[in-house]
Amino acid sequence: MSMIKNSPKFTVDRIIYGAATGKRRDIILLLHKEGPLTLSKLRATLGISPSTLLFELSALEKLGVVRREDSLVALTELGERVASIISTAAPLKSLDFISVLGLRPLVIWLLMSPRLTITASILLATWVIALVIGGLQNPPLSMIYVLYIGYYLPLSLGLSAPLSIASSLLSLTILISAVYFLSHRKISPFKTAIGVFPIALYPAAHLTIVQIARSLEYTYLITVSQILLFVALLLTATVFASVYSLEVGTTYEASLVRALLLFFVIPSLFYLVPLHNAL
Repeated sequence: MSMIKNSPKFTVDRIIYGAATGKRRDIILLLHKEGPLTLSKLRATLGISPSTLLFELSALEKLGVVRREDSLVALTELGERVASIISTAAPLKSLDFISVLGLRPLVIWLLMSPRLTITASILLATWVIALVIGGLQNPPLSMIYVLYIGYYLPLSLGLSAPLSIASSLLSLTILISAVYFLSHRKISPFKTAIGVFPIALYPAAHLTIVQIARSLEYTYLITVSQILLFVALLLTATVFASVYSLEVGTTYEASLVRALLLFFVIPSLFYLVPLHNAL
């Protein structure tokens, strides 16, 4: 991590893609799975010549992802993170809509970038400002858990402006705190902000759509906001799963199942309740 911050020569892309080339990928994944191995064990398992192994290890050492102590080879802390990224890349490619949007590379870059703090701070500030402005609307836009209720949205509770703002800010605080403590302090508030950025940007997008709909008297545009909400929930689940798997060390598939349940399935069920009652 410190290498990425202090040396512009080693960019995130160069480390990840340089380490994922040819036999280097096999070496990293084997060390990630088995732990430290001797040179002879590595060579025998991978079926490569001593010269090829030494050449690839030298390249990986320059990238800062492996270290050698006598004849023993192990991954560095950076190497473990890179191995986790590489090992979860293949399952992710099956999710075509995520690959097209290129969200995972963006998430990886942000998590490992020295610009993480300032980017997340701007995102959090935008989120809070939009929630406050949304709470002052008529009817107010409120955030409860990751549910957004208010203008032409399901589950409109008709909260007063003070209650709306209070519930929104309390929900945001609880969400970030819960992730921090449930991840055993591995996912900081800044990283959580990156993980839930689609749903964090939703209030600002919703307010913009409402303003356009009112000014042009195109009330049907509010439907776009409802559709956007479900898309934001789905993207939040997939992005948060990437952050969780990389920071906590679980597989992407396991993280995705939990994230989909928490950020998409459960909220969607609540949104469908008014539709069910209407029928």
